[in-house]
Amino acid sequence: MSGVPPTFAHLLGRWSLDPVLTAGLTFAGGLYALGIMRVRHRRFGTRRRSGWSGWRAASFAAGLATIALALESGVDAIGDGELLSVHTAQHMLLALLAPTLLLYGAPVRLALAAGSRKTRARIVATLSSAPVRELTRPAIGCLLFAIVMLVTHLRVVFEAALEDPTLHAFEHAAYFWSGVALLAPLIAADPLPRAPGALARFCWLMGAMTAMAIPGALLTFSEGVSYPFYLAPARVLGRSALGDEHLAGAIMWVGGGVAMFALALCIAFGAMVEEERRQRRRERYSRDIAAEPWPAEAVRS
Repeated sequence: MSGVPPTFAHLLGRWSLDPVLTAGLTFAGGLYALGIMRVRHRRFGTRRRSGWSGWRAASFAAGLATIALALESGVDAIGDGELLSVHTAQHMLLALLAPTLLLYGAPVRLALAAGSRKTRARIVATLSSAPVRELTRPAIGCLLFAIVMLVTHLRVVFEAALEDPTLHAFEHAAYFWSGVALLAPLIAADPLPRAPGALARFCWLMGAMTAMAIPGALLTFSEGVSYPFYLAPARVLGRSALGDEHLAGAIMWVGGGVAMFALALCIAFGAMVEEERRQRRRERYSRDIAAEPWPAEAVRS
């Protein structure tokens, strides 16, 4: 650790690639790209199926890049050993941004569109299974997210994760998968069994935002350093550990809250657009029915 405070260039420049994680991200990206190719080139008779949405592909790729940024760049090195504020930003990347981007990529919908009949049957059977139906309930996702946010910020748990690499990796996985569990039924880009209405989605997101705001507010207004692990690194960097802790709390409380609220607005806007599309389809269907010529005996009856 140097005595120079980290800059934005340090956050993006200190890359350390993990072979397993890099291989996993590459495999996921390659599989997604293969699915797009199959969708674009599959033929039914003489008709070609429409291509996969470019913005969904970009969203999925950005989600994979966000995971790499959080776990393999300077964000990981500086957050784990130097600054709590960077560590908190890393958690927000894993719990909110990466799941949001990946889910808007609709990987399950792509698998259904690109897979064989046998593969589609297996996916449908999995989505219809009891464990998936339970795990995709918004209440379960919100509960898991709240538990992860509250438990991992207990001092004994937080500092134990900083000291134990295995526990730390488990903590990162918990942030990511709890974010997926929370957001999958709320974003509803994939055909999951339980998709709540727009108002219910907004309420569940606000509930999750409250769970995230509690530890954020405690850190923001703390009068003493909550995690002594960061005292020595702060002294080396010539920074106030308490001031950095207040910044970390603001990132979680204010930054995370703004991100949640923005996502809620996006979901509400998407729901309005979808409702408008359904209304147009109903109107078009009504016009088609009205224009249909009816037999004279049907009219007389």
